Amino acid sequence: MIGMLFLAAIVVWVMQTLLALWQFRRFNRRVKELRRFGRVAIGKSKGRFLAGAIVLLCIDEDCRIIKGELLEGVTVFAKCRPFTALNELNLLSIHKSICEERGLTRQQVRAVLNARQDYLSYQELQQEKRHVSVTPAGR
Repeated sequence: MIGMLFLAAIVVWVMQTLLALWQFRRFNRRVKELRRFGRVAIGKSKGRFLAGAIVLLCIDEDCRIIKGELLEGVTVFAKCRPFTALNELNLLSIHKSICEERGLTRQQVRAVLNARQDYLSYQELQQEKRHVSVTPAGR
């Protein structure tokens, strides 16, 4: 009896791992497709009791959101779906009140603000790299 429970637990664990990998591959395909249109800012909001949210915001060279997708749910069967609430807005000028005005849920707001913050951090890192590569060595 205990052996059967142990075997069932292993089977469930393997299935969960395989399904998580399947979801990850689908997510990566969506990111690659969006990158054909421009840079992609990705934000996430983990949910403890609520469904988590991941937003993919495709931006142009002026940081205007040209396309968005949302992955929201509690299972590995959640799929990316269009997220147009913020289209045409500048990613850098988005803040909590704009998101709330456009009817985003709390998890979606957190994910969007996380995407904005991650993008700003990425830009800072790129500027530091450019500054280091221009500065002569030893100074």
